[in-house]
Amino acid sequence: MFNKNHLFKKVWIFVAIPILLFPSMVLHAEISGTELLNLLREKDQISNTAGYIVSFVMVRNAKMFDPDQGLVFMNCQVTWTKESFAMKITYHYEHPPVFAPIGTRNYKAFDYDREGNLIVWRSLENYVVFAPDRNDKVEKIKAFFVDPNGILVDKGGTQTILQRFPAGNRDSIYEFDQFQLAAGRGFSRHLGNVTSVKTLTSGLMKTTSQGSFGGPSLQGTWELAVDPNSDYLAREAVFTIEGMDRPSQVTTSSSVVAKDEIRLARSGTYKYSNILELSIEVTDISKVVGENKLYNEVLSHLNSPLPSGSEIMDHRGEKPVVTTVE
Repeated sequence: MFNKNHLFKKVWIFVAIPILLFPSMVLHAEISGTELLNLLREKDQISNTAGYIVSFVMVRNAKMFDPDQGLVFMNCQVTWTKESFAMKITYHYEHPPVFAPIGTRNYKAFDYDREGNLIVWRSLENYVVFAPDRNDKVEKIKAFFVDPNGILVDKGGTQTILQRFPAGNRDSIYEFDQFQLAAGRGFSRHLGNVTSVKTLTSGLMKTTSQGSFGGPSLQGTWELAVDPNSDYLAREAVFTIEGMDRPSQVTTSSSVVAKDEIRLARSGTYKYSNILELSIEVTDISKVVGENKLYNEVLSHLNSPLPSGSEIMDHRGEKPVVTTVE
């Protein structure tokens, strides 16, 4: 007797095997470099959609050149409202500052007071508004004094620094830019002409492009591995400066967190040369309904009168101008 079920099973196995072996061939047609670049730009634009709040944690060394000072955990929140962007960062440290002798870990004479105590500055809070008509950043930092016996000396104080940047200057939001790259987004503005697109056996698309980083003066080559099965997030990105034999920047990302049309990697890493290495984890993406309380909170910190002794650093002219609040 003819067995229809047996035949169906054979046909299904015949169809399923190539699907499992060649998922990228079945699910994603080959695209050109121009098409992929336009697609990445579109994804980055969606990630900048107004009306969302992204919460994430960023972890790095508290002191870039001294791992003995422990880690800093930066609790960050960012939001977009119309054409404006706001960010809030609060800092939590793994342990109090520790003493290090002069000459070790690149500590210089100016890092110590007259009594030989090591001076360690630590950020406490950070607030930024990045908008067409305003690009300001206010930061609260605290000085810690550590004597040669490792005892904290109670003589430090809190300092407030307001920095004003030209419109469009991203120096005010460099922490967010680092986060965005580690979360697999934000690469399209650094890319130039895409010279090759190759589908790997893993299903990722390896992309090579001439481009830049941090401005047109720093030219080099980008190599990205983007994941078409995860909304074209960059799972690995390497930037090598022109004329150099080793990468100056490497990022990796994994997993996905989503809200409506926004897709970000849940976790990632960012490494720049031998200077900086950090990791990120997205903890929440939420849609703003009604009043944007985060944006208003950040704006209130920037609009509040500065305490006496605060510094204002104005970067909007040819040279920075520093004034002290009386």
